[in-house]
Amino acid sequence: MNARAGIEALQGRYLSGTATPEREVDAQLARIGRSRSNAFVHVRADAARAEAALATAALREGRAVGALHGVTVAVKDLIDVAGTATTCGSAQHLQRQAGADAPAVARLRAAGAIVIGKANTHEFAYGATGDRSHFGPVANPHDPARMAGGSSSGSAAAVSEGLAHAALGTDTSGSIRIPSALCGVVGLKPSFDLLPLAGVQPLSRSLDHVGPVAGTVRDCALLLSVLAQAPLSRYWSGGAASLAGRTVGVPTDYFGEPVQEAVAQALRRAQAVLARAGAKLVAIAVPGLAQAHAAQQCILQVEALDQHAQALRAGAPFGEEVRERLQAAQHVLASDYLAALREQAAFRDRMDRVFGQVDALLVPTCPMTAPLLQERETALEAGRFPTRWLITRCTVPASLSGHPALSVPFGRDGRGLPIGVQLVGPMHGECGLFDVGAALEEAGEAACGFLVGAQAT
Repeated sequence: MNARAGIEALQGRYLSGTATPEREVDAQLARIGRSRSNAFVHVRADAARAEAALATAALREGRAVGALHGVTVAVKDLIDVAGTATTCGSAQHLQRQAGADAPAVARLRAAGAIVIGKANTHEFAYGATGDRSHFGPVANPHDPARMAGGSSSGSAAAVSEGLAHAALGTDTSGSIRIPSALCGVVGLKPSFDLLPLAGVQPLSRSLDHVGPVAGTVRDCALLLSVLAQAPLSRYWSGGAASLAGRTVGVPTDYFGEPVQEAVAQALRRAQAVLARAGAKLVAIAVPGLAQAHAAQQCILQVEALDQHAQALRAGAPFGEEVRERLQAAQHVLASDYLAALREQAAFRDRMDRVFGQVDALLVPTCPMTAPLLQERETALEAGRFPTRWLITRCTVPASLSGHPALSVPFGRDGRGLPIGVQLVGPMHGECGLFDVGAALEEAGEAACGFLVGAQAT
């Protein structure tokens, strides 16, 4: 499959008979067998082949097909797939079989998607590095010595490496956008509560989102339309030929330093691309970011502990890093948690006012490219910083406010590692984000030389 053309071109090949779901699944299973990324914890080889055979027969017989007919999807192993274990990257749930598909998975299947496997995740999704899982770390497909990012690490790595056409992940502090940026694919955290979270292991009920990972902006919009049970036109305008009349805000106080110079340069190139496409770029203040970051971390700590307190008391097995994070939350005061919830509501209001002035914000997804596996302190031009703090600091605000945020690949650093830029928009403004993202995508490949999605088969 041509990486840039995406799902629409693949289905065109299916309809013309130059490709079949059976051959596509076989090719992907072969790639999974050769992969060094550790993107999957369970590969549904027999089930995927059987589903691909049915999809191929439907095409041959001229039966109606869905929007994702024959499209393979990797599902984060935090999300239930019927008859398959939902392990959450933990030794605690190795035998826990899901009795039914999560609604998000059921919607993908109803549109014809084939679940090729369960994607590796940072243990219980409580980490942005993707290298703390009972099944071992997920390696970045662009450099196996480096992180894929987390916690939807396997989801992004699978799409980047061509092991699946698309993926489903979750995002609480940036867990879709971070690995998408580090692996060079497109990832969306939708508006809060847009998509159902039933059948998904909770981390923080006030912050959790489920969302798509894909090889192209259009594919991401297509997946969202299926997941939201809405027509594609709700999220995809055809890719705006011009951004005339759009205003893109460049925050003056949205996490300036520290940032890797290659990321800063990519952001400046992205601004130039959007200006050439007709967008008006304006400097804008986003008030209270420091308070927002502190509030999000407080809510996350308390609600994650609430999910796992009983298991901690019972001495259930946890990885050391996740156990320490959970135990640290035992010292958070109830008054601090309640204040953080009030700050969440106030910050959402402040962000709503920002989007009364601009159509989207343009910021880095991550202030650096992929760190080394196991790296817990990262060196940038401005000094050394805790990796976990650094990797999430640009994604946390939209997680707290619940506004939609899209990560789009845009260039590489000097080592060839992907860079992602992030677009944040008004509530339920995903279509506008896809328009702006498509403009970046169209310019990005020629200007910066990156590729996204599956490699040609």
